[in-house]
Amino acid sequence: MTQTQVLKRAAERLAAAGIDEPMREARILAKAAHDDATLQSFIARREKREPVAYILGRREFWSLELEVTPAVLIPRPDTETLIEAALAEFKTPPARILDLGTGSGAIMIALLTEWPRATGIAVDKSEAALAVARRNALRHGVAQRMELRQGDWAEGVAERFDLVVSNPPYIAAAEYETLDPDVREHEPKEALKSGADGLTDIKRIAAAAPSLLAREGRAIVEIGYNQALTAGAIFTTSGLAVVRIAKDLGGRDRAVVARLP
Repeated sequence: MTQTQVLKRAAERLAAAGIDEPMREARILAKAAHDDATLQSFIARREKREPVAYILGRREFWSLELEVTPAVLIPRPDTETLIEAALAEFKTPPARILDLGTGSGAIMIALLTEWPRATGIAVDKSEAALAVARRNALRHGVAQRMELRQGDWAEGVAERFDLVVSNPPYIAAAEYETLDPDVREHEPKEALKSGADGLTDIKRIAAAAPSLLAREGRAIVEIGYNQALTAGAIFTTSGLAVVRIAKDLGGRDRAVVARLP
C-alpha cells in the first residue's frame, strides 16, 4: 500500500469517527508515527476521540512545545490572550508572578520566557499536573525561577505578587454535558467544570486576589466568552477594580484584568 493509500484509509476511518478534519489529522499522526503499526495504534486511539495532543504527548503554546498528559488540560490558543494581556499591562516587567491552577505550566512558563528576570509560584491541586509542569519548566530553562506548590487555589499563599494569573475551570454543569467528546471524555473534568453556573472557582480566585496583589499589581483570569458581566461583577464585589475585559483573536471576551482600587 502506498503512503497516499495509507493516508486515505486513515482519513476515512477518522471521518467515520466524526473527526472534523480527518485528512489533516491523519497527516499529523502519520508524521509522528515511526512505522505502520504505530500509525494504526494512533488512528485507533483517535477513533475513540482521544485528543491528538495526548496521543503525541505534546502541544504548542506561545511557540513553546509543551508536554501534555491526561493529567492536564490541553493548552489552547485562546489562553494566549492572558499572555498578551499581561505583556500589555506592564511597561516594566513584573518581578513576582503567581499562577493558580498551573496545569502543564503553560502560562507561567510563557511569562517567565518573556520576562527573564521574573520569578514566580505555580500552584496546582494535582500532584500529577505539577510533575508535568516541572518537566516543562526544566525543558524550557525556567525551573530555577518557578516554584511549584501543591495546593487548593491560593490557600496557604501568604505573599503578594505583581501579577496573578489563572485559567480556572469555568464551564457550567449543563454546558459540560454538551462538550465535544474529545474534551468531555478525555480531559480532566476538574480543570473544566465549575459548579452549576461555571463560576465557583472564579469566585474563589476573586475573593483571594485582594490579599495576593501588590499595590500596582494585576490579576488576569480567563473566563468563558459569555461571562464578562458576571465575572466582572464578581471581581468588583471582591474589592477589585476591573481594568478591562481582554478579547481573544476571535473577538470574544476571554479574560478579566483587575487591580486594587
